[in-house]
Amino acid sequence: MALAQTNPADPIRTPILQNDTVAVTHLRFGPGTREAVHTHPFPLILIQTTSGSIGVQEQNTTRRGDKIGEVWYVPTDRAHAVTTLQNQQKAIDMLAIALLPNRPPAPAAPATEAPPGITRATLVDNEAVRVVRVRFAPGSAEPIHSHPNDLLTIQLTPAKLGVTMGTELQTQERTGGYVHFLPRNLPHAYANEDTKPFELLSIAIK
Repeated sequence: MALAQTNPADPIRTPILQNDTVAVTHLRFGPGTREAVHTHPFPLILIQTTSGSIGVQEQNTTRRGDKIGEVWYVPTDRAHAVTTLQNQQKAIDMLAIALLPNRPPAPAAPATEAPPGITRATLVDNEAVRVVRVRFAPGSAEPIHSHPNDLLTIQLTPAKLGVTMGTELQTQERTGGYVHFLPRNLPHAYANEDTKPFELLSIAIK
């Protein structure tokens, strides 16, 4: 996979996934990395996937992140920049998720109740996307279900999962930062096959 880096101050960018709905790019910010202020003609979700001190500047405000699973939503054409903060000595990884402007429209999909052993916390919910942090206790499982919208999941903590896709069931060892795209109307379910809890982000694209 090709790496793209425009100048020494920019993060290293590695494309992960692209389709008609989203483009997902892995970003690595070394110590002292500082983006120039820029905009995009589409909404952007930024997710911190390793720990470390990083700041996301939007207009005249900078919001700091330190932990895995920090999320920033950047609206279309909003000026922003990401930088590693002072005294940060190791690289920090992020995912940038572009919601493509010509993505197929999706009908409304209201939030549902969580099954036993699964807890959900909504982090972002607007006209473009809903981002939910989901925790699976050991032995917990979703019923097979589908969504009228495309869904992206980002694994935050490593775990052994049972993943049902259509009629196929797989057991997968997933590392932190693992990206999984689920097209709309596909029957699916996740289950925790591990001895410890795990967390992921569920991103419903509107």
